[in-house]
Amino acid sequence: MITENTKAILLLTSFFNSNEIKEYKTLTINEYGYFACWLHQNGFKPVDLLIEDAFDNIFAAWDEQLSHVKAKQIIDFARLENTIAQIAYDRVKGLLNRGASLSLALDKWQSAGVWIMDRQHHHYPKSIKKQLKHQSPAILFGVGNSELLTKQAIGFVGSRDCNIEDERATNQYVEKVNLLNYQVVSGGAKGVDTHAMLASLKNGHTAIGILSDSLFRSSAASQWRQHLKANNLVLISPFFPEGKFTPANAMTRNKFIYLLSNATVVVTSGEKGGTWEGAKENLKKDWVPLLISTHQEPLQKGNQALINGDGLGRTKVKALAVSPTTSPEQFSGLLQTEQSYLLKDINNISDIRTNIGIQNTSQDDLFSMPENLELESLVSAEEVVATTILNNETDKIIEKKIPELIHNTPEETEIKVTRISDDVNETPIIKTVQIEGVIKGKAEENVEMIEPKSTDKLIQEQIVTPLLDNFYQQLYTLIEKQPQQKINKNELDKHFPEFEIMGKQALDKLLKHLIDQGKLVKPHARKKLYTLP
Repeated sequence: MITENTKAILLLTSFFNSNEIKEYKTLTINEYGYFACWLHQNGFKPVDLLIEDAFDNIFAAWDEQLSHVKAKQIIDFARLENTIAQIAYDRVKGLLNRGASLSLALDKWQSAGVWIMDRQHHHYPKSIKKQLKHQSPAILFGVGNSELLTKQAIGFVGSRDCNIEDERATNQYVEKVNLLNYQVVSGGAKGVDTHAMLASLKNGHTAIGILSDSLFRSSAASQWRQHLKANNLVLISPFFPEGKFTPANAMTRNKFIYLLSNATVVVTSGEKGGTWEGAKENLKKDWVPLLISTHQEPLQKGNQALINGDGLGRTKVKALAVSPTTSPEQFSGLLQTEQSYLLKDINNISDIRTNIGIQNTSQDDLFSMPENLELESLVSAEEVVATTILNNETDKIIEKKIPELIHNTPEETEIKVTRISDDVNETPIIKTVQIEGVIKGKAEENVEMIEPKSTDKLIQEQIVTPLLDNFYQQLYTLIEKQPQQKINKNELDKHFPEFEIMGKQALDKLLKHLIDQGKLVKPHARKKLYTLP
């Protein structure tokens, strides 16, 4: 059964036949991500858009700038203002008027066993929501046993043009992971992907296939059909179920193999192409351990480059070498390896990967936030620096940068930094730089980790942004009351005397930031006048 809310999401984000691809422009990942967040923050649901009067009320609210304040605090997409501008009344109305096409498509897909889940479904992979947040696919289409999406898996990626040695190595790796009670997740493409999935199924285990094209056709393919009927296989896709292959979809699909795995094995890779780019993205995002096969001699160029770190940028994690002779016990140890970031020539704390332990504790809604979220005072800025371990040059940079980043933060709103470091051959290795805050009354709860962000950006979002939001609301009200809705800088100094305590340039920096964000306008470059957009 598909709920009315899921149908509304389908209308916003999916096509229902090939003719619609040229006629309609469905909401992109970023567009739907922001729109869904905005709807939630303003007390609406996608299903409300299907009611004519409610639709008009929603878009009346959409046109009010202040209605976007909370959603903008949560969403940090690049070119966000452009994304917002693309979500227009007529475009959304046109998408929602495809009810007949939706009904025909649902009948057709369901007759082939295709099911549909949105982000609220209890089998929707939590790892995708945790890592991609508001860029998680709005809809997943699938065939087979959806419960397999909740079970642990090892990813397999590699070339479509694999040889006998590649197939033999894949079989040996799959046998090891099956012995460790892991299933296989791969892309369902010809070559390593299909070989790994079928090997797991032949071993009496299960598999997940993430398809970039034609889920509808694959659901009837003879190589998958018996395993689908036996509930040992699930095929999923975030794309139109009847869509044709495109390189862009194949590249996008790769990330989901990593996100659904506990670790991913690169059996064979060149120095370009989908396997190479997917492995690079995983190393950059530090999603899961990356295991590189060394089964051939000489080693494939892409495999060797991933192990050496060639062409991966100056800040990278280590890819781990693995061979068919690796025992299941050794393999298990590699799966538990915590990848570390090697920092070279670091000159800015934003290069350090960070995590913060404050996020929605509710699992029902991706966009829910705790009510009355407050950061409780923990320590002073001096104590923050004192909690770092000062052993090498990297530590000195941390010691120097943190006070610079928080010097304008009021004393009653503080943070605590926990630094964990290892020395490997006297090379500074940063495992984690963690910034912690406390949700009052919820300090003991087990909260999920949000997407890692740089320290300066994180501090802005978790501490500076709420203060800036409060300042902007006061400023907005003040300007609205002025003649011609313009105000002079001297008047602002009088209305906000607290900036004299925070520093002479603090107010100027806040005003410039609001102008850069498109929330404030300075009509004349030389005159110190400000107005609203």
